[in-house]
Amino acid sequence: ANRKMRGSGEAGMALRVLVLVAVVGLRGAEGLGFDLLSSRVKCFSEEISGNTLVVGTYEVAASSSQQSMPIEIQVTDPLEKVLHSKEDISQGSFAFTTTIAGDYILCFHNKGLTSIQDQRHVKFTMKHGIDAKDYSQIMNSDHLTPLQTHIVKVRDQLTSIYDEMVDQKHRETQLRDLAEAMCERVVAFAVFTILVLTGTGAWQAHYLHNYFRRKKII
Repeated sequence: ANRKMRGSGEAGMALRVLVLVAVVGLRGAEGLGFDLLSSRVKCFSEEISGNTLVVGTYEVAASSSQQSMPIEIQVTDPLEKVLHSKEDISQGSFAFTTTIAGDYILCFHNKGLTSIQDQRHVKFTMKHGIDAKDYSQIMNSDHLTPLQTHIVKVRDQLTSIYDEMVDQKHRETQLRDLAEAMCERVVAFAVFTILVLTGTGAWQAHYLHNYFRRKKII
């Protein structure tokens, strides 16, 4: 399951172009659509916190004359572990809960031949956090009133904001620790350099002094 997305031979690999796009608005309900040429790969990356629900849908459109759907989808986590992979897709969905924070990458690969007939139009949505929850389903399953459902949604929003603040504080702590460690290393290297230069200068002075005395210059 942890395989990499396959190419379509050496010629396809040579023609394949990897476009990595950092997308902030992937969670919109309208989704994102694009045309994917044959033998091309297009990837989208979004930074997501740990322990977060992620859901997505995708759909591939083709003309009536196009029979096959040579599109492959693959979703990987920051450790490049494959979370979702499917070939020859026409439509589908995926859902998972993140285990670590980082960039989660969604890739589409058109494995068709190098011709305009193999171009496909891909549309997808990707939501996470409270945007991934279906509150209408929660209201029906838990028998909640609209007001109670709204309160649950507000509570989840506040929890999401708090978790984001905690995550930002954790990142700031990591960056501060890294900066302090680098500063300590720079200071230690500077002190070591000064000691080496001082020792080298003292040795050179002692050597030259003895040399001149042997030559009876001084």
